[in-house]
Amino acid sequence: MTGPTIARLRDGGRIWALGAQQGEDRPLEAPAGMVLRRWQRGDKLVVLGNMLGSNGDPGRALDLLLLLRRRLLATNLACDVFFLRGAQEEMWHKLLSLQFAMSPLSVLDWMLARGLAATVETYGGNIEEGRTACRAGPTAIARWTVGLREAQMARAGHAELLNSLMRAALSADGALLLSAAGVDATRPIDDQADAFWWNGESDSALAAALERGGAVGWRGVTRLIRGTGPGEAADDSRVLTVTRAVPALVALDVAGVLLERIES
Repeated sequence: MTGPTIARLRDGGRIWALGAQQGEDRPLEAPAGMVLRRWQRGDKLVVLGNMLGSNGDPGRALDLLLLLRRRLLATNLACDVFFLRGAQEEMWHKLLSLQFAMSPLSVLDWMLARGLAATVETYGGNIEEGRTACRAGPTAIARWTVGLREAQMARAGHAELLNSLMRAALSADGALLLSAAGVDATRPIDDQADAFWWNGESDSALAAALERGGAVGWRGVTRLIRGTGPGEAADDSRVLTVTRAVPALVALDVAGVLLERIES
C-alpha cells in the first residue's frame, strides 16, 4: 500500500524516465522533442526530480517541461505524466519558508553552495539581499521570500507544478520504483521521508538493499530507477541511474528493461 504522494503508473506502454536536468534548458530540448514525436498510447513519462539547478536557466527548463506535459496530454492518448521531487526542488521549497529556520543565514548559505543560486536568480532574487535579510531577522526574510514567491507565481504553471510534486513512482505491478536519488534500505516505502531525494548511495549498495527489501515492507520491488547518483553500474543492473555525467532520458518496457538511453 502506498500513500497518495507516491504515484502508481498504469499498466502497459513504455516508461520514459527523464533524469536530473539541474537547470539545463537547452540540452532538454532534444529529449523533450523525441518523447513527443514517439509518444504512443499507454506510454508514461516520469520526470525524476532536480529539474531546477545551477547549470543553465532553471526557469526556462520548467517552461519546457510544462509545455511538453501540455502537448502530451493534448494528444488524447491515455497517459501518465508525473513529476518527482528532487533535492533542488526541496531546497527551493525550504527557501520560501526561510524565515522559520533556526539559523537562516547558515541554511541559506548551505543551499546556495548546493546549486540553489540559479533558481533564486531566475525568479529575480538578489542573493546578497537575502543574506542581509537573514541578518535583520524574520520580518525582513519574509519580505524577501514573499518577493520570490510572487515572482514564481508570475511564471505560468511554475507554482502549481512545484507544489504538486510526487515523492516517488511505482509501476503498475509494484516491481519498479522510480525516485530522484534512491531509497533508505532500512525503511518501508511509505516511510522514506526525504531519502527519495537525498540518498546518495552507490548503485551496488542500493542493489544490495533491494535484495533485502522484503524485510522492511517492499518485497515486490525488483528494480530502482533513479534520476541522479554515482551511477557506476551497467544499465542492465538492478539499479539504473539515468543522469550520470550529462542529463539523460531512458525508455523502459513494462518489465523495466532498458530499451534506449538518450544523453544530451
